Amino acid sequence: MDNYHVDIELLVSASLEPVVAFEKPGYEATLLNDKALALFKYEASDQYFLRDFCSRADKFNEQSAIKLFEELLPGVPRIVDWPVRLGHIKWLSAHIQLVESGEQEFVVVIYRDNTYSKENLLKLDNMIAYREMLDRLLAYNININVNEIPLIIDQSLEMVGNYFGCDRSYVFEYSEDLRFKNNINEWCAPGVEPYIDQLQNLPISSFPYLKKMLLNMEVVCVDDIAYLPQDAYEEREEFAKEGIQSILLIPFSEGDRPIGFIGLDHVNSQKNWSKSEVSNLKLLARTFANFLVRVRSERQIEAQRHMYQTLFEAANDGILIFKNGVCIDGNSKAMGEMRCDLKYLISKTLVELSAVQQPDGKSPTYANVYFGEAENGFAQSFDWRLRRPDGSELDASISLNSSRQGSDRLVIAIFRDVSAYKQTVDSLVIHQQQLQKEIDVIVNPVEDVSQLELLHVFELEQLQKMQDAFSFATGISSLITDAEGKPITNMSFSNKVCSRVRSIPKGMEMCMHSSKLLGNKAKELKRPVSSPCLSCGFIDAAAPIIVDGTHIGNWLIGQVRPEDLDAQHLLNYTRSLGLDDEDILAEFKELIKMTPEHFQRILNLLNVLSIELSALGYKNLKLAKTVHKHVNLEKELRAAKQSAEESDRLKSAFLANLSHEIRTPMNGIVGFSELLQYEGLTPDDRREYVRLIHQSSSQLLSIINDIIDISKIESGQIDVRPGYTDLVRLGDDLHAFFIDAATVKSIDLLFEHDNHSEIEVFTDEIKLRQVLTNLISNAIKFTTSGCVRYGFKKLESGGIEVYVHDSGVGIEAENLELIFERFWQAKDTDIKRGGTGLGLAITKAYVELLGGHIKVESERDKGTRFSFVIPKELK
Repeated sequence: MDNYHVDIELLVSASLEPVVAFEKPGYEATLLNDKALALFKYEASDQYFLRDFCSRADKFNEQSAIKLFEELLPGVPRIVDWPVRLGHIKWLSAHIQLVESGEQEFVVVIYRDNTYSKENLLKLDNMIAYREMLDRLLAYNININVNEIPLIIDQSLEMVGNYFGCDRSYVFEYSEDLRFKNNINEWCAPGVEPYIDQLQNLPISSFPYLKKMLLNMEVVCVDDIAYLPQDAYEEREEFAKEGIQSILLIPFSEGDRPIGFIGLDHVNSQKNWSKSEVSNLKLLARTFANFLVRVRSERQIEAQRHMYQTLFEAANDGILIFKNGVCIDGNSKAMGEMRCDLKYLISKTLVELSAVQQPDGKSPTYANVYFGEAENGFAQSFDWRLRRPDGSELDASISLNSSRQGSDRLVIAIFRDVSAYKQTVDSLVIHQQQLQKEIDVIVNPVEDVSQLELLHVFELEQLQKMQDAFSFATGISSLITDAEGKPITNMSFSNKVCSRVRSIPKGMEMCMHSSKLLGNKAKELKRPVSSPCLSCGFIDAAAPIIVDGTHIGNWLIGQVRPEDLDAQHLLNYTRSLGLDDEDILAEFKELIKMTPEHFQRILNLLNVLSIELSALGYKNLKLAKTVHKHVNLEKELRAAKQSAEESDRLKSAFLANLSHEIRTPMNGIVGFSELLQYEGLTPDDRREYVRLIHQSSSQLLSIINDIIDISKIESGQIDVRPGYTDLVRLGDDLHAFFIDAATVKSIDLLFEHDNHSEIEVFTDEIKLRQVLTNLISNAIKFTTSGCVRYGFKKLESGGIEVYVHDSGVGIEAENLELIFERFWQAKDTDIKRGGTGLGLAITKAYVELLGGHIKVESERDKGTRFSFVIPKELK
C-alpha cells in the first residue's frame, strides 16, 4: 500500500471505536479494526461487503446505505442512525466520512452502540404518540360522526399494537342481555393470523373463567398462558388454538353495566405487563367505552326513528307535525287526504288549511284557540273542515297533542276524513226524519179532526200499493189526492193521449182543474161521482175518503174513452194546445171503448174500496190515539228517570271533581310540609316551601268556601250585610289583584268608571267583591289575547250597572242558559278547564241577593259580556 493507504490503516487500527473502511465503487470492507470484528462478530480472514453490515433490511438495507455513501462530499462527515440485529444491540450511531487517495476513494464508518438512548427516545416518542392518540380519541368522542367510530377504533388498535409491541389487538362488545359477545374490531401484526370472523356471536358462558373476571370488571393479565388456573381449560384451549403466549384483557362499562373489553395478544413472544401499561390501557378502554355507548345510543335512536317513521308513514290517519304554529312534516296519508304534496303543506298554519265555512259556524281562525290550548298541554279533539289545494273540502275529525323536541314545543295533528261518514249520517238523519213523521202519524194523532190529513192515518207506500193494484186489475188510470186536489201518490197508468195533453202546461192545468171540481163534488155528495173531463172528454170519476166525518182526500179514476166520444171534439182541444192531429188520432184509435155499464161496475168497486179505506183510516186514528196515551205516559216516566239519573250524575261528577280539586292543594300542603322537616334547607328554600304551602292552603280554603256558600244558598241561610261601599276603590283593588295574572297572558286589564273619583252605594261589599272576583277570574282564564274590561255605569233609573267584558273564546248559544246551574261544567265544549262548577251558580245567587239579575251576552270567537244592575241603596 502507498503512504496514504497506510495512513488509512493506521486510522482504522488505532481508533478506540469500531471502524470499517469501504472501498469504492464496490464497497468492499477492505479495512476493519478488531473492535469492528468483535462488534459484528466477523473473522479477519473473511472478505466482507457493505451488505454484510446492513442486518436490518426492514429499516436500513444495502441500497439505503449506498445511496447515503454516494451523497457524501469530501471533508463533510455525516452522523446517522444505523439499525442492526446484533443481539441486544439494535441501534448504532455511524460517523461516516469520504476519504480520497489519488484515484481511490474510501468511505470510513466509525460505529458506536446507541441502543439504550435510541430506544429510550423511541419509547418517549411512542408515549407521546400514545398520549396524542388518547387526546385525539377524547376529542373524537365529542365531535366524531358515529359512522366514523369503527375506523377510529381500528386506527387506535393499530397504534396500540405498535406501541406495546403486541401481535394482535381487538375489541369485543357484549349483547344487550349479556349472553353473547362479538369481536367488532381487530388489528394484527404482519404474519399474524386474524380471528375476527370466527369470533362472532360467541356465548359468554362458553368461557366461564373470563366471564367471571370480566363481568366483575376485573382485568385479566396472563404473562404466560401456562399459568392459567386449572379450571380455565376452555380458555387455555382457545388461546392455544390462536397461538397466544401472553394476553391482556381490560373490561369497560357504561356506568355499572359491562359492555365489552379490549384485548392484546402476544403470539411470537411472551410479555410481562407493567402497572403503568395496564393503567394506560384502562384509560384507552374507557375511551372505547364512550365510543360504544355513543354507537349503541345512535343505534337505539336510529331504530326508534325508523320505528316511528314506519308508524308515521303506515298510519291509517293523516298526521301533520307543527312547530311554532306552522307545518314542518306530514305523512303519506295526510298528503293523500289533502290531495297535495309535502311542499304544499310545509309552512302552512292550521288556519290556512281550514275551509272558510265550518259546519258549526265557527270562524277558521278559531283553529288558533284549539292550537293554543294544545301547545299549553291540553289535548284537543274536534270536528273541522279542511280545504284542499284544488278548492274541494273534506270533513275531518282532528285531535291535537303536544310534544317537546328540545326547547321547541311541537303540536301533532292527527286527522281522519269523515266526509263519507257524515254523508251516511245525514242520509240516516233524513231517513229517520221521514220515519219519525210516519211514527208521529201513529203516536201523535191530530186532536182536532178538522185538521186531519190523509198521511196522518195512512202510509204513502200503503196507498200507492193499493192504487197500483186497483189500476192493474181494472186497466184504468187512478190517482189519490188530498182534500184540496193535490196529488199524494204517483199516477197509475195513463193513456197516451192524456200523457201528451199533460205534457203541455196549459193541458196539465186544465186536467188538474177538472179533477179538483170532480173531487169537490164527491166531497159535497159524500159518494162516488163521474163526469167527462173538461179537457179531452174522457170519463173520470172520484170517490171521497172520509175519516171520522172529515173529508181528507179523493180517489180519482178515469181517462176512459166512452163509446160516444167524438174524435173531432178531442182534436179541437188538442189543436189549441199545438199537438199534431195524426199522432192524436193514431193514439185515440188504439184506446179501448168502455160501455157505461162496465164503467159503472168499476165505479161500484171504487165505492166499496173508498169506504173500506175510510174505515181503515178511522181504525188507524183510534189506534194512534191509544198509542199516543201510552207513549206520553212512557215519556213522562223516562223524563222522571232521566232527571233522577242526571241529578245523580251531577252529584257524582261534583264529588269526583271536588275530590280532585281538594287533593291537588292537599298534596301540595302535605308534600312541602314533609320537605320542611329535612335538615340542611337553605333559608330561601324554606321560604319558598312556606309560600307554596300558603298558596295551596288558600286554594283549598277557596274550594271549601265555595262548598259552604252553595250549601248556605240552597238552605237559605245566606245573610246580606249592607254597608256604604266605594265602587271606584273596589275596582282599583280588583285591578291590583288581577293585573299580574293578566300580564302573564299578555292581556290588557282595563277598569272603566266614567272618570268618577267616587261611586258610593249601600250594598254588601263582600258579596259584590266575590261576584266580580269570579267574573274577572273567568274572563282572564278564557281569554288568550286582547283585553278584559270591567266597570260601573250610573243609569238614569238610579241603579248602577256592573259589567265584565272579555275578548275570549265565547260561549255556545245553547249553553248560555246552563252556565249558571250548580255543578254544571262545559263537558262537551272544545276547551277543557278545571274547577268545581260552582262559581257562576254562586255568582248568580249573590247578584239576586244584591237586588239584581245577571245577564250574559256571548259570541263565539269574539267574547263574552256579563252584566247586572244593582240598586244604589239595598233595602
